[in-house]
Amino acid sequence: MTDHNHKNKGSPVNTPLLLATAVICGLSAHANAATFAYISSPGDGLISQYSLNEDNGALNLVSQVAAGDQVNPMALSPDGKTLYAALRVKPFQVQAFNIDPTTGRLSAKAKAPLAESMAYLATDRTGRYLLAASYGADTLSVQPVDKAEPILTYKTGLHAHSLRTDPSNRFAYAGNLGTDQVLQYRFDADTGALSPIGSGYVSVPANTGPRHLAFSADGKFLYVVGEMSGTVIAFAIDHNSGALTRIGVANGIPERLNLAPGQVRDARNNDLKDDPTPRIWAADLRLSPDGKLLFMSERTSSSVSAFAVNTGTGELCFLDNYPVEEKQPRNIAFSPNGKWLLVTGEKSQQVGTYAVNAGGGLNRVGEAASGKGALWIEVLSTSAH
Repeated sequence: MTDHNHKNKGSPVNTPLLLATAVICGLSAHANAATFAYISSPGDGLISQYSLNEDNGALNLVSQVAAGDQVNPMALSPDGKTLYAALRVKPFQVQAFNIDPTTGRLSAKAKAPLAESMAYLATDRTGRYLLAASYGADTLSVQPVDKAEPILTYKTGLHAHSLRTDPSNRFAYAGNLGTDQVLQYRFDADTGALSPIGSGYVSVPANTGPRHLAFSADGKFLYVVGEMSGTVIAFAIDHNSGALTRIGVANGIPERLNLAPGQVRDARNNDLKDDPTPRIWAADLRLSPDGKLLFMSERTSSSVSAFAVNTGTGELCFLDNYPVEEKQPRNIAFSPNGKWLLVTGEKSQQVGTYAVNAGGGLNRVGEAASGKGALWIEVLSTSAH
């Protein structure tokens, strides 16, 4: 039974991230449009900044900053001025960085405690709250970034793996991998509090392992990737209540991959070492900017699966699965113009850029050196003024 009651965790956050009071210069009148990618690498504690040429897909390493041991999930503020990065060693903390509006370079801004070791980080749609999910502690958390207030924590079933608010910022959803549930909440944008919608969850088929989430831009549909099933489940979101209704499922694992479904991977064997079973190990899920394509990464086969999205009905159709050169691809991310897909590999020395064709096909066009164990990707586009 999932416990949806919350409690205040520990002492108040003594070091607020002070997003609201940060003084940051705006873009200069002569600034050129630019696209930057930020990639965390827990193996060396770095965040690498890349420039992405949206005309040809060229990727270049610009700079690297030391973020801290086991830097892992990250989140961009909606205004593009702050990058948050969670450190997964005690004392669990989030590091906030200012983003230079012209160069995209990062500078350390503030640190604050986190409730637990967090596998997932996001902000709400206003940027006032930092949302997090702890896989190991079965916990969700919400904390303000500009006030010294207690962190709100919510116990979940086994292995919470994501938490995001919908485009309207009225509802929040979480992938609960170990319970085969997608948790559904109302989100109070004034206090950050979560309250369950109905029973507080919708169930998915056994051994799916709900992991990451993606929303349609209009807020009508939610997509959830199954880590152990390699499927993507589509839900309709009730406009008034936020309640989820399952409308379809698409399998992203073709038979030719010879992967076993529904078998959890022990966290102690997170790198496939000596694993006798080639099992499905899906990871990330990203929707294209135009909403017509959905991509899923699969680590065991080092591949990416593409789905077509019916933007009217929300239904999915599997297109194909494409091998990528990045070994054990954890995160993927679209460029803002939708022409390129960035891919990191936990066991790769490079980050790759792939051209995306209209049918979802991928063609590798660029690469750049990665940090050790490259993992989380956040992409930022700055506009000319």
